[in-house]
Amino acid sequence: MPRMAVALLVASMSGIVLQGQGGAPSLDVVGIRVGMTVKEAAAALKADNPRLMLSPGTHTLEGFAQPLLFSIIGNEDATTGPDGTMTRANETITLLFTTPPSPEVVWGVKRVYNFLPKEQPEMQNMLEALRMKYGPESRPASPDPRDLSKYVAWVYDAQGKPMGPSGAPLNMTCAPDATAHFGSGDDPTLNEIQSGRPSGPPQCQSITIVNANVLGSQVDPSKVNSTLVVRSLIVQITDGARHRASVDATRAVAVGATKSRQDKENEAIKKRPTPKI
Repeated sequence: MPRMAVALLVASMSGIVLQGQGGAPSLDVVGIRVGMTVKEAAAALKADNPRLMLSPGTHTLEGFAQPLLFSIIGNEDATTGPDGTMTRANETITLLFTTPPSPEVVWGVKRVYNFLPKEQPEMQNMLEALRMKYGPESRPASPDPRDLSKYVAWVYDAQGKPMGPSGAPLNMTCAPDATAHFGSGDDPTLNEIQSGRPSGPPQCQSITIVNANVLGSQVDPSKVNSTLVVRSLIVQITDGARHRASVDATRAVAVGATKSRQDKENEAIKKRPTPKI
């Protein structure tokens, strides 16, 4: 990890209580808020689940003395008892960080939680809880009772105000690229820094999006009106403005360092003695 991130994580996970930063909008998933520093995010991870195993994702870029921290993934595998019954739920949290020279803060957070069977909440109660937390939806959940799983989305403008239904087209356009940053394989942020091209259209670079996938199942599928419960919950937040500003600033440093090195190499070549002809 860069910039003493290992030491910071160890200190934070040991019980240091840290204050949050302001931000617009101020959004969180289980207390992990967009705009938190690495130390604050580590403390929030511990508060959510101290059993999470943390794996940092770093990349080396020219112009920076240390590898840059792009992400941290915290994971706890599900456990089962002797009879095969799940006794502890699976949880995975992914944090995405802005990179120097910008302050290193969370710009994206995603949580995947699989409920124990005995703890699965009722679907409608879960949807109401999400609405209370994030405000009026830009894309509400499907009212069709045949849809066992529900997708809900919220879009906030550049000032952090919820856009409500008017944000639905933006969610449709921007959500796929935002989600791709949490995937495996090539890192879209690294590609953006190296290429200078954002991974989404311009209108996606100033908004904040919250997406929730609420995966449900029927308590008793043999009954027509069986209660619908939640077996898994996926919630993610991405702050396009923080991400865009960070990518541009990081790229400027990397490009400047590359040009400086190339200029020195060219000057050294020009000073080489001419061979005997």
